Amino acid sequence: MSLFSRILPLVAICSVFAFAQNANKAQPPEVLKDSTTGEVQKIDFTIPLSGVNDPGMLFAHFSEKPLLIYYFSPKCPHCQAHFPAIQDLIKKYEPQGLTGIGISIGGGIKKNDIRLFIDQFNASIPIFQDVNMKFGPKYGTGYVPVVFIVKKDGTFYRIGDLSKKTDEQLENLIKENLK
Repeated sequence: MSLFSRILPLVAICSVFAFAQNANKAQPPEVLKDSTTGEVQKIDFTIPLSGVNDPGMLFAHFSEKPLLIYYFSPKCPHCQAHFPAIQDLIKKYEPQGLTGIGISIGGGIKKNDIRLFIDQFNASIPIFQDVNMKFGPKYGTGYVPVVFIVKKDGTFYRIGDLSKKTDEQLENLIKENLK
């Protein structure tokens, strides 16, 4: 048996192990850029959203401040499972200047479904609905839940993979955004 045939399986095993190690690490998100122009995108705070737990609240009230947006569906089990932890994260960083809001998807969701969600999960953050479906198609991934960390200048990070491996990353982004 040649030296090459003895080393090749070892190299293959090491490569698989290294790949598996890196696959478990969440890739750090980047500020979102337009796919055609490459320009950094900013959240458009003029998008018409309907306030659910405070009908007089405007999305524009949240511009120019560090913001966490939780984009969700009130009927989504994953959204329901993640909401309490997201709300706790917002509460943890509110004293340092973080503001948090929820935006429910629009199409086919009734305000009553969102109100039930607010009551069931004791939501203390402002909740909006994307009634005209302007926010989701512009910034979403087609899936929920999604978290957006928005900087004061409106640039933002989008985190669509909410899991244990992204919890630390999400918290680090919040800390960085509050500096």
